[in-house]
Amino acid sequence: MIDVAAPPVAPTETPRHRNDRPAGPPPTPEPSPAKATPRDGSRAGRAAKAFLGWAPPALTFAALAGLAWYGHEHDWNLPTVAAAVDAGPEWCEQHGVPEAECVLCTPGLIEDAPDLTFCKVHGVHNCVLDDPTLAEVPGLDDPEVTEADLNRAARALALRPRRENLSQSRLPGTRVQFASVEAAREAGVEVEPVFRRPVMESVAAPAEVRYDATRTAHVSPPADGVVRAVLVKPGEQVAAGQTLAVIDSEKVGRLKAELSSALSAERLARVERDRIAPLVSRDVIAGRRLAEADAALAAAGADVDRAARALGNLGLTVDAKALRTLPADEADAAVRRLGGGSDSVGGADGDNLVAVPAPLAGRIVDLDAVVGEVVGRGTPLMTVSDTSAVWVDLRVPAEEAGFADLGRTVRYRPDGSDEVREGEVVWVSSDVDPTTRTVRVRAELPNPDGALRNESFGTGELILREEPEAIAVPHEALMWDGENTLAFVRDARWFEEGRPKFFVARSVRPGVSADGYTEVIAGLLPGEVVATAGGDVLRAQLLKGNLGAGCTCGH
Repeated sequence: MIDVAAPPVAPTETPRHRNDRPAGPPPTPEPSPAKATPRDGSRAGRAAKAFLGWAPPALTFAALAGLAWYGHEHDWNLPTVAAAVDAGPEWCEQHGVPEAECVLCTPGLIEDAPDLTFCKVHGVHNCVLDDPTLAEVPGLDDPEVTEADLNRAARALALRPRRENLSQSRLPGTRVQFASVEAAREAGVEVEPVFRRPVMESVAAPAEVRYDATRTAHVSPPADGVVRAVLVKPGEQVAAGQTLAVIDSEKVGRLKAELSSALSAERLARVERDRIAPLVSRDVIAGRRLAEADAALAAAGADVDRAARALGNLGLTVDAKALRTLPADEADAAVRRLGGGSDSVGGADGDNLVAVPAPLAGRIVDLDAVVGEVVGRGTPLMTVSDTSAVWVDLRVPAEEAGFADLGRTVRYRPDGSDEVREGEVVWVSSDVDPTTRTVRVRAELPNPDGALRNESFGTGELILREEPEAIAVPHEALMWDGENTLAFVRDARWFEEGRPKFFVARSVRPGVSADGYTEVIAGLLPGEVVATAGGDVLRAQLLKGNLGAGCTCGH
């Protein structure tokens, strides 16, 4: 046995080889006193670890439950600073003003809002066109509504469907209050007065300029031949009947010769008949000879008429009656001058020459004739057009084509130009383009300076309505709340000291919009003041005040 109190004594061993093993099993080490743990202490540790594991989730759940209870009891509104420190006036949380000054929660502070009505004629609530006393015009208790205002509203509503307001809505007429003028300014609310300005309602469509076909002529030679002279240049202004070109035509020369020959034969037959007639009357010769002479004279006259008609069919004017009265040499000269051909052009025989005249006054817009070219009757030599007036073809959407009445005013602005030309509708197609689903509407426009060029493009407008004294507001003054088009009108006594500061929601009927302004067909009067910036703040407060049970300030 070893004494645990005695000092240790180094054992004496007999050296042995490293591979020698001691006899018997190895000794078992005794347990260390520091590592010994009682059985009861092991249970307490496990309990502590379990508590530390579930305590944080339990505390988090309890906090969330408490927050849910508080939110449910206080409508999910955080307490105000005034409520937290119990200082200052109590505030109406629903309307954002002191409770004592809230016109919506404290009856009798100011005059009651007028009863909400709906005007079926103009489609707005509390219509100021029917009852001007409802308007909020500073300094005027009874603004004037003219007969022109009523007629203007009637025209606009009858022209086309307009966005409608919900007659059952309760939002129009609601007052949106601010604590002070400074509070409205800090909320970003800006205002502008309602005023009059000219407006125009139209249907815009892409348009193309074309020559007026009734004022345009494609010039061609009267007969087959060779171009001997071209007497005009492209773009030149010509008069009706002016010679444009000269054609050398063998056919014309032949027909002229036939006419001259027929005139000579007729003169000879007349002389013969005049010689025989006295002889027959004296019974010198048989009456049969006179009958033969009359027949020959009639046949010669028919030849003259046939040759004259043949030349007339080529466009040459032939007065056969006048030619019969002329002496032979003068008649031949007159026949040679038929058709306006000169005695000699380019070495050609004057009898074969025929002039090509301008069928109307206008401008040479196209020239294809070349001297020496062989041309046939009907070959286009040039085009003459009276460009003092042109056609403008608009491609109007099929659903808007009903506005294209004959005589309706059209305004056209060429691409790349600010100049506007005005004309009127002269034709409306009965077809709808199968590809573009548009209808061609043609207007005639004056073009005295020739600035409108054929096949140029621009924008055309069918003028539906022009109002020189319309009521208008900036675009930003109007907004759609899902039921109505609203404007927020400032109280007419806004700057009166001690009076609550509020705007009134007003339903309106918007008309045409242009240049940053929108026409108000009904719902506002000139002189009223509307919010143009900060409208989202006003609308949010309006919707907030009309959610659920409404005011929650306890009144």
